[in-house]
Amino acid sequence: MVTVYLDNCCYNRPFDDRSNIKNYLEREAILLVLQMAYDRNFRIVGSEILEREMGMISNEEKRRNVEILYHSIVDDVILLDNLISERAKDIVKQSSIKAFDSLHLASAEYQADILLTTDIKFIKAANRIVTKIKVQDPISFILEVNNHEHND
Repeated sequence: MVTVYLDNCCYNRPFDDRSNIKNYLEREAILLVLQMAYDRNFRIVGSEILEREMGMISNEEKRRNVEILYHSIVDDVILLDNLISERAKDIVKQSSIKAFDSLHLASAEYQADILLTTDIKFIKAANRIVTKIKVQDPISFILEVNNHEHND
């Protein structure tokens, strides 16, 4: 079974402004990902770093909603350890990826097959380095999964 790691922006997107077409499409894709995980088409893993980042959301209502969504769908939580911290440092050295995103990528590499994010700069930077997983946006992921299902 495929294991998916969604970064913080994915958990936020269902609660973001839907008048922006990009936000709207990403929101719909993320809701499909969550529904497919709920239907057990794949696993969703979270991380200690995700939980820390969610705790920093300044809007209390949004933070609560994001945390409820996260806890309702995550099958397992990847704890931050020395191996993940060291890998994150390597990622920062090899790329333009920022500290939090490097920790997401290092955590995801530990236990996931794919990391989903709505951050295009993060996707491009991650795809310029050697990683153990695929880094992709949720819309492309859903289209790929749908195409794969129809070709089987």
